[in-house]
Amino acid sequence: MAEEFKKKKDEIYKLVLEFEVKTKNDIDIYYDSESYEKIIKWYIDNHKFKIGLKAVNFALSQHQFSSDLLIQKANILIALQKFSDSLQCLERAHSLNPTDENIFILIGQVKIILGEYNEAITTLHDALKYSDNKDEVNYQIGLAYQAQNDFSNASSFFKNAIEININHENALYDLAYCLEQTGELKNSIHYYKKFIDEDPYSEYAWFNLGNIYFKLIEYEKAIESFEYAIAIDEEYSTAYTNLGESNLKLKRYESSKKCFLKSLELDGPSPEIYCAIGRAYYFLEDYSTSISFFQKSIKIDQFFKESFFWLGKSLVSLDKWFEAIHYFKKAHKFDLENIEYIKSLAFAEFKVGNMVTSIELYDKALEIDPSDHKTSLEYSSMYYESGDIDKAICIIEDAIDESPGESILYYRLVIYLMDAGKYKESINVLESALSLNFDNHEVLFDFIPNFETQSALIRVINQYRKKNS
Repeated sequence: MAEEFKKKKDEIYKLVLEFEVKTKNDIDIYYDSESYEKIIKWYIDNHKFKIGLKAVNFALSQHQFSSDLLIQKANILIALQKFSDSLQCLERAHSLNPTDENIFILIGQVKIILGEYNEAITTLHDALKYSDNKDEVNYQIGLAYQAQNDFSNASSFFKNAIEININHENALYDLAYCLEQTGELKNSIHYYKKFIDEDPYSEYAWFNLGNIYFKLIEYEKAIESFEYAIAIDEEYSTAYTNLGESNLKLKRYESSKKCFLKSLELDGPSPEIYCAIGRAYYFLEDYSTSISFFQKSIKIDQFFKESFFWLGKSLVSLDKWFEAIHYFKKAHKFDLENIEYIKSLAFAEFKVGNMVTSIELYDKALEIDPSDHKTSLEYSSMYYESGDIDKAICIIEDAIDESPGESILYYRLVIYLMDAGKYKESINVLESALSLNFDNHEVLFDFIPNFETQSALIRVINQYRKKNS
């Protein structure tokens, strides 16, 4: 079987070379439409779209009524992002072959890209009249609704696709996304289990059930589901990757690393899998190895921002702050709105003494999301460590205005007020903190080493405990 496939591949490549030699030397050429389709498919498969466009135009000069060649030209134009031209090709192909479902689907896809959602939906509904692959057409209609954030209608059509074909992997995945957007993710578990009951050997159903549990932060159940998917298909590389991510969340770093390495073995290198392996080594505190994998990731994709970010974190762990700043800046450049990137860069700038830059970055992070209390805690700590307690107090008070129910902010304010000598005010704030979340009071003692101060706080905490027991 493998030899037969290789033989066919070699024959097509020979045909492509023959076509190129003849065109280069202005030799008269004529092939039947099927041969041209093979040549053009080779160009498409090898991402040689500009050469492929010239070839398909030449082929159409000889076979102008071939709808299949027009479809190939449309695919090339889509790859070149010439969507309006692609649509014209497809409409011409449709006039030649009005019942070809693939033409309907491609027209629908292009109209979605162009933002013509209602027209896309109408076209795809027409496709249902002729299609033998109604699961795929329903899926495409779902995508048209999803593109305009109509997640409820999108879910209905994704469900239609799954009911026709339980192994429609994309429909299973996109349904979970839509249900997450509508807040119905938890209620959907029984829906996926119903399909598993009907077909317990559907690795895709188990895989997507695992994804739902992962999003619901039920990592043990996610692991169980991914393991079932792998038991059915031992070469399901994405299931190994997601199993690795679940283990990472549960701090099972060695298991996580093994899963990621298995995925690498099955699928080969990619920036994503190298970055995942790097994160596992990072949490295993093997920073030199983690750096090596992040560098491999970046070598494949120089725009893979996540690897730049984690490379910076690895260097921070080695106290290489200046080097870390370089990579945090790279990550930030590729994603200007990512708060984690901004905060990491801000803290690194603070550590090397660049206070002005650090302040600007923390201000930017709070401008993007004023309710992110963790940013306020970090930002205030910078001023606190620098001896500007009043500014630290001001930041935390602003954060409490944004997130009045976040007890950790009140406890931090207690610490700052006590350091500023405002004992009465700090006790009042402590009582508010205790009423919001009593158990969080232990964070106080990480900041306050002074025994006398601790004793005063313990008395208030004990009084509160007695009063509310």
